[in-house]
Amino acid sequence: MKQTDGRIREILPGGRVLIETALPDGCADEVRVFWSDSEEITPDQRKKIFAIVGEIACWSGYAPEDARKGLTADFLRENIQQLQLSAVSLAMGGGCDKGTASLYIEYLIAFCLENGVPTSRPLQEYADDLERYTYAALLHKRCLVCGRKADMHHAEGSMIGMGYNRDTKPQIGDRVMPLCREHHMEYHSIGGTAFEEKYHCKAVAMDKRIAGKYGLSKKAKNA
Repeated sequence: MKQTDGRIREILPGGRVLIETALPDGCADEVRVFWSDSEEITPDQRKKIFAIVGEIACWSGYAPEDARKGLTADFLRENIQQLQLSAVSLAMGGGCDKGTASLYIEYLIAFCLENGVPTSRPLQEYADDLERYTYAALLHKRCLVCGRKADMHHAEGSMIGMGYNRDTKPQIGDRVMPLCREHHMEYHSIGGTAFEEKYHCKAVAMDKRIAGKYGLSKKAKNA
């Protein structure tokens, strides 16, 4: 497959489109057209991707380019049905749309959380969506501030401490976040509002997947 850029020259009746492009030598008569999102990847997203890939490369011992190729291939295998054709540019090393870049950043962050990759900057600084980052950190039981091993913490105003027992009721919908012992103590020391403002983080509503990850559904069932 050969890749070349083009542009729409004219929109014709019946949903047909006239495209103007350069024709490389040796091409077949039939071509595949991939539409790109009008909102292209932002410079900030590009910087985040290169930074996280660099952290993973340093941790793994691979050259940055080899790490990027491997991570991109895995990302495409996991998300190709959801992304359909919008991810082709990533595979080819070209630009990509803003939405695909956001998903790719989420994938890279989840990789770091799952594998305990040490990073020079807190991972939440790379996240486009803080709530989705908190959810991923919960799934991998990593402190959303420092990345160390963490337990689930119930945010201020949760049902815990108001007559509910976490061992007999999973508290679906309760606001939770993963914190290590050090940051858990700091949360209680300075208060939830100050803590979330300081670390630019957010608690998220617990769902059945999170409850199951921490064994709460099983405890409630057996109680």
